[in-house]
Amino acid sequence: MDDEISGFVGTVTPYGGADLSSFTLLHSSEEGFFALYRGERAGQFRVFKCLKPCWRGAPLQEAMLKKEFELGYPLRHPNIRETYQYTDIEGLGNCIEMEWVDGVPLNEYLLRGTPNEHTFRKLASELCDALAYLHSRQTVHRDLKPSNIMVTHDGGSVKLIDFGLADSSSSAILKTPAGTRKYMSPEVASGGSADVRSDIWSLGVILGEMTPRHRSVVRRCTQTEPARRYQTAAHVKDALLAKPRWPWLALVAAVVASVCLFLKFRPDTGPSEQPKEPVVDTVRVLMTVPQESVPPPSPAKPDRKKAEKDDELEKIFRQASDLFEDKL
Repeated sequence: MDDEISGFVGTVTPYGGADLSSFTLLHSSEEGFFALYRGERAGQFRVFKCLKPCWRGAPLQEAMLKKEFELGYPLRHPNIRETYQYTDIEGLGNCIEMEWVDGVPLNEYLLRGTPNEHTFRKLASELCDALAYLHSRQTVHRDLKPSNIMVTHDGGSVKLIDFGLADSSSSAILKTPAGTRKYMSPEVASGGSADVRSDIWSLGVILGEMTPRHRSVVRRCTQTEPARRYQTAAHVKDALLAKPRWPWLALVAAVVASVCLFLKFRPDTGPSEQPKEPVVDTVRVLMTVPQESVPPPSPAKPDRKKAEKDDELEKIFRQASDLFEDKL
């Protein structure tokens, strides 16, 4: 080859159908129904999802595979894995042919350490965008968790994958509550139906695992009552990307905390608050009064107002401290 001419180095794979000899098994869990392969189609790497041999032809499992294809095929978003076709491949049976994502699941990505704020905002924003688009299609993921979120090697972008348990308002089959227990909202765990707010719960749990910051957002995402959560993924993104006001808030929190500490530990009485007791010659009194007539000292009565004041100051101090830590 001429040094000045562009071209391929080595053998070029012919452009055409699926090259079955190139298929490699990516994943096949013992308890699951499905297997994932990476193969080639028309010169592109693809992921092929099929049933494991023991489940091929089983009506329920075939329906699950077909439903996943029907929900995934219309989705076109840069942060959602693309679904190409439902195809029958000799040796594998019915398959969903999907985009190959060169990356790692979010749970593996987080093993490297907590992402910095810039990286966290990028990943969280893209995840919120994908979820908002999915919900705009009247589809609920129902199994949002780190292992179903890919982070690409090239560019560090999010790709939402695996719609095996997803559901939509247009689908009439497989409506049973589903998900992964650790990331499942309370209403789904108790047997109720899922909606977009169930995905918001799962999103909040994931955000909490990604960073210790933004705890106020995580808390609102994971409210027990769905009505008290953010109602859309776009609202979650807005909260995460809100213009930081922490310098002023931190200053206010620090001042409030300092005042609380001062009020808590300062003496409650002063010279002007308590009348002066008359000076008494204690020795002379004791000498003139029979010893048995001297009453024993009475136990000090608890000051209920002081206790209530201390409790209120402690509550204010905790709230101020939490606000201060949450914004740093």
